[in-house]
Amino acid sequence: MVGELIRKRREVISMSVAQLAKRIGVSRNTITNYESGRTEPTASHLMIIAESLGTSIGDLLDVSGTVPPPRFAFRSHAALRKDPDVLAKARKYLKAYAEIEQITGSPLCVKLRQYVCDSDGPLGDRDIETAAETLRRTCALRDTGPENLVRVLEGLGVRCLFFEHSTKGLDGISTVQDDLMLILLNDRKKNIERTIYSGAHELGHLVLHPHLFTTDAEECENGRDYEKEANKFAGFFLVPSDELLGVWREERLNRLPLFHSLLLLKRVFHVSFHCLFRRVSDLGLASVDYPVFISTIKGNLGISGKAAMEDLEPEPLDPQALYRSTRFHRLVQSAYLQGLINPTKVAEMLQVGVDDALKITQTWMKPAYEMEDGPV
Repeated sequence: MVGELIRKRREVISMSVAQLAKRIGVSRNTITNYESGRTEPTASHLMIIAESLGTSIGDLLDVSGTVPPPRFAFRSHAALRKDPDVLAKARKYLKAYAEIEQITGSPLCVKLRQYVCDSDGPLGDRDIETAAETLRRTCALRDTGPENLVRVLEGLGVRCLFFEHSTKGLDGISTVQDDLMLILLNDRKKNIERTIYSGAHELGHLVLHPHLFTTDAEECENGRDYEKEANKFAGFFLVPSDELLGVWREERLNRLPLFHSLLLLKRVFHVSFHCLFRRVSDLGLASVDYPVFISTIKGNLGISGKAAMEDLEPEPLDPQALYRSTRFHRLVQSAYLQGLINPTKVAEMLQVGVDDALKITQTWMKPAYEMEDGPV
């Protein structure tokens, strides 16, 4: 029974027997024996197995049977199928966020509305733009600016967390459990334009593709490009067509080289060059091939040879300008200061070691502050 539950949980996050064995420091045969029921894991091994699978012993053994499993957009996030560590980490954060909201009695009110379309097939540009414009009008993004996208998301009832992970091509993850929606964003130290776009992209999945979120990683090919639809949504949401066309015409940007036109647009919309290039191309305002566009950026920035995309961002936004939500950490801190959780629970929720959690809780008990210069 226990072995079957371990196997099911392992397969859900696409973790191999070898990967699980390596994480807990045992042989592959040991895991195989556990899953086949030949042997039973010890209590300590069971704790480590649950930890490695991104869950608790209670959830692993389905003690209560009342908590529905988290759902992910596996068909749009290929990295989730390739890297089980990411999936395990996301599960832990989702569980911790739901738990800390319950402990503190501080749930977010869900205001996000999913887009209802008559067709089950691919969405056209008009449908996607309508969904993006409708949401933009109700969430005050224009007043706060893209740098405050995370604040806007939380206002819609979508929890946000920043995490560090080196998986290539994974800038954001969205996950759902009942009414709880969570977006995890890669905490970039530069090129926050990409972080902003990723947040809008994941929002697109939540709005346009609620059916995409499932509990298993089984692929279902139907010829629909969900990533393209989410990218379109992000572009419409961050750079509305009417506003872009208004600036383009008023500033006579068609008279300038494309690089300089995009630079002026960036100063208005505060999004990436790549996003703006796609938007002006989609609107028929420019007809430049992508390789030529990249070469133009390199020429203007004085870059020769190969370059990372994050180095091809003219006038990059200040990383400190991006609003990084502290809500989750504040809830954990509040629960600790009220005596509702202990340092061990803090370590579990923040995904840090117990020693690090003790240091963190010490700073909570005696917060540091800077003395201002001046007369006493």
